Amino acid sequence: MELSEDSDFNSTKHVIKSKKFGDRPDVIYKTILRSFKKFYLAEFNESTGFKRKKRRISHQSVLIELANEYVNERIPENPYEDLGLFITALVQSKQETSFSVDPKLAQLSMTVKEVLYRFNKSKMNDLLAYPQFSFILKRFLSIPNLLEFIGEKSSSPQSTQNLTAQINFLAEK
Repeated sequence: MELSEDSDFNSTKHVIKSKKFGDRPDVIYKTILRSFKKFYLAEFNESTGFKRKKRRISHQSVLIELANEYVNERIPENPYEDLGLFITALVQSKQETSFSVDPKLAQLSMTVKEVLYRFNKSKMNDLLAYPQFSFILKRFLSIPNLLEFIGEKSSSPQSTQNLTAQINFLAEK
């Protein structure tokens, strides 16, 4: 899944209005992606008790094992053998210095962190170049009441329509 240059991302002239996402596609994408992480973190915590166990996890392999259990329980239609690694990168994008770092997980975590906190279209394309991330993003975009989960951040009905359009655009990719 890749955002093309001719997408609405760069073609809209922006007028400074509210600090809420409004009409800016980059802010809309960032809002979607942060909600994406929030959704999987909440599901992961609910399924594995990670939030309670977080301080006691001393090895990265334990976190990856929890992620694999989560995938088996919550995503049985998973077509990827290594989806647990991608879930780990998503829920733990900040690397723990006490963990022995798996190089692939370190790269994935860095990509997730860059997209969430230093967003640009190129970084988003880097993330979506992984079919595993595209798979879990599409799964997130198909949840019931997605707009309610993302929250009321829009400043107008037009902004909500823009959010819906960007969700549909991402879901089709």
